[in-house]
Amino acid sequence: MDEKNLESWAERLGSETMPIFSRTIECVAGMANSESTSFSGLAWSILQDPSLTAQVIKLSNSIYYNTTAKRIQTVSRAVMRLGFDAVRTICLSACLVETALAGKHRERLALEIARAFHAAVQAKNMATKLNLAQPEEVYVAALLSRIGQIAFWCFAGEIGERLKRAIKEEDKEQTEAQIEMEVLGFRLERLTLRLAQEWKLSSNLESMLQNPNSNDPVDKSVRLGYALAQACEKGWDSPETEKVVKKISEFLEVSEKEASKAVQDASRDAAEITEVFGASKSSRLIPLPAEAKREPPKTVETLEKKEYPKTDYQIQIASLRDLSSMVASRKGDVNSVLSVLLEGIYRGIGMDRVIFALLTPDRKSVIGKYALGWTNETMQNFRVSLSGPENIFVHVLRTKKALYVGEDQPPEILSLLTEEISDMVGSGPFFITPICVKLQAIGLIYTDRNLSGRELDEESFESFCFFGQQANTGLTTLAG
Repeated sequence: MDEKNLESWAERLGSETMPIFSRTIECVAGMANSESTSFSGLAWSILQDPSLTAQVIKLSNSIYYNTTAKRIQTVSRAVMRLGFDAVRTICLSACLVETALAGKHRERLALEIARAFHAAVQAKNMATKLNLAQPEEVYVAALLSRIGQIAFWCFAGEIGERLKRAIKEEDKEQTEAQIEMEVLGFRLERLTLRLAQEWKLSSNLESMLQNPNSNDPVDKSVRLGYALAQACEKGWDSPETEKVVKKISEFLEVSEKEASKAVQDASRDAAEITEVFGASKSSRLIPLPAEAKREPPKTVETLEKKEYPKTDYQIQIASLRDLSSMVASRKGDVNSVLSVLLEGIYRGIGMDRVIFALLTPDRKSVIGKYALGWTNETMQNFRVSLSGPENIFVHVLRTKKALYVGEDQPPEILSLLTEEISDMVGSGPFFITPICVKLQAIGLIYTDRNLSGRELDEESFESFCFFGQQANTGLTTLAG
């Protein structure tokens, strides 16, 4: 095996060609699954990306994930209602599809994505029937069980063409893995293991790849899910499919008839959810039973991508409901409350950007802590001194009152717009409000529409003030 070539590919995929997917893995897959960290961390990771936000909302309202058909309008609600694991699965699936759709070898990638989603749904269904502790983890392990192959076909140039020709002209006695060894010097399964370890994709995936003969129920669910996805491509009545179905029936301890119905039902779900993720070509490659009809995916709502959020009263109401629910259940903390608050302001009121600036321990500055619509660099560089002459930030923290700062403000307010603040946020109008816990200011929220040049108005300011008041009340309640 050419370990040097394998390492070269793993390094290239992580640092050069798949940075979006690997960053998502780092932000989403690697999060500790604790109540507060998972909620706020996952919500922030999603909300930083408008495209991913739209995808999460859309997928959260698909029948596959949202069986109650109760409309989900915010990322915060999606995480609260569906749970951390389900939303993380949506994120990883969406990013995998987005990466694959931009790949070079479209036909091969379409097949790999079809198999990945089909195997994932089959494996999750088996895990659910066996009452395994974390069926979503099984889904992720199956979905990413050929991430090496998917990554390779996304970015392989001439070497990919050579491998494709070799596979097409293969000697029937050679397996695809043997052909990979001849052309690449390593098996793509090894690349999957290398990426799984480097990106910390899934401990279940690593275990399965390192122990191919393991009898662990999680490992077997993934292996059988993938075996079924491949076998039924030769026909639901083929000997290969019948053989896998028999193994599944023994694994689940049900009759072959029950196992056959279960996997056929799962194939319909897989085709539908793959379509919802935007991989239409892959969806059509998932084999369905002869009597099954392909139908348009069912969703509670479809979200359009927007460059800048527009005012949406339904999102405002949903965010306020999420905030109230969090406080009433006593499950929130400062981070989770702020994620709901900023999403409501940004996507509900319809602002270009919003930032929470936190008071430093010495209370001499405020620094950017959480932001939507800002680049990471500008958010990290957001720092305003509270020492020296009073500025607008000092004024708001001292008076504990929200302000709509525009051209019609009295001179004494406009004089508080120091050069430091103007350099930081620009010269356009903005809203600003203090964030307090038990009447003690901990920071402030700043928001504007300066990027798009859209006007601010009194109605938007009233909504902004109400969000601030509700957040302060909620934080005070949670603080006891």
